[in-house]
Amino acid sequence: MTSGEIKTMPLDELSDRLKLSKQTIVRWVDRHLIDAELHWALSDDNEEVRMIEISPQTMDFVESFAAEYREDVVSRTEARRILKQIDRKKIKKLIRAGDVKDVEVDEETRIVVGSIEDYLMARERDEEDDE
Repeated sequence: MTSGEIKTMPLDELSDRLKLSKQTIVRWVDRHLIDAELHWALSDDNEEVRMIEISPQTMDFVESFAAEYREDVVSRTEARRILKQIDRKKIKKLIRAGDVKDVEVDEETRIVVGSIEDYLMARERDEEDDE
């Protein structure tokens, strides 16, 4: 990638654009699933902001992949891993509360990834509001 091709934006902006949690995007970058760089910068208000550098080609790929990823369904075990929750009762509570969406697939409860991402994004916003 040449510097002319790279776009730099706040991670929050990319999270909103892709409808994915910042946690998921950072994990994908850390695991080299997407070719991007993360760093910190100061905002106009002198606050630290997480930034991402990403090429247009990578952005196109991530946008299409994110849409498919949100439509996917996973087991409760996988949902706990994505949510970084160990307690299986917590997943059941989230389902009952309607915080995450479940579907039946071959007589097994599966969790819609998009609903997990929506829940994570809401938690991230709440954490930012508390700061």
